[in-house]
Amino acid sequence: MPQLELQGRLVDYAVRTSKRAKRVLVKFGADTGLEVVYPSRHRQPSPEAVLRGNADWVMRTMSRLAQESDRQPRRCYQSGEVFPYRGKACQLNLALQSNGARSHVQLAGDTLLLACPQSAQLQERRAAVVNWYRSQAKIYLPQRTRQLAEEHGFQFGQLRIKHQKTRWGSCSAQGNLNLNLRLMMAPDAAIDYVILHELCHLRELNHSAAFWRLVAEHCPDYQLWRAWLKENGRMLKL
Repeated sequence: MPQLELQGRLVDYAVRTSKRAKRVLVKFGADTGLEVVYPSRHRQPSPEAVLRGNADWVMRTMSRLAQESDRQPRRCYQSGEVFPYRGKACQLNLALQSNGARSHVQLAGDTLLLACPQSAQLQERRAAVVNWYRSQAKIYLPQRTRQLAEEHGFQFGQLRIKHQKTRWGSCSAQGNLNLNLRLMMAPDAAIDYVILHELCHLRELNHSAAFWRLVAEHCPDYQLWRAWLKENGRMLKL
């Protein structure tokens, strides 16, 4: 990965092209970090020149993201950690079993019971928790999406459940939907907002004024939950 010195600090960055980009962009991605994005068949000015021209914004954004990262929960998958489930705070209870037992998670009231072998390392404990959220998402999200689609007069194609760092959902031009399994950590009303947001993309595959009017029609309090996810989304971490 190339590096560039900005304001006395060595910064990693990536360069890519995008068919959607209308102009040269500088952005941060949760998975990709700092990027210079060019429209197709366009590579001027140089990425170094672009970054130097946006150095103040880059450094401010890196500082803000570092502060947000410090506020995020640091997962160790030990007893006492809090994992939200559909907006309710659930405390993890680690139960160690004899080696050879299979790790699994069970919800009991406000407690997430994580049973795993004594030899289970962090990655195995994490995988058990993530798999439990995925299993709940595969049950709840398709059912709720079908219900809301029927109530609001939408028809969609396939629905896939993904584990993504930033995107809560997406809609393809073919009418297929993706939803993030981490939605199962958010309150039900926030889940409904994301589902309705993506359903509205079936009619307006953009974020135009017409799209947001459609969202407001089907989800009148969307601004509340859009702001909630923006403020709290990084805390919904597995």
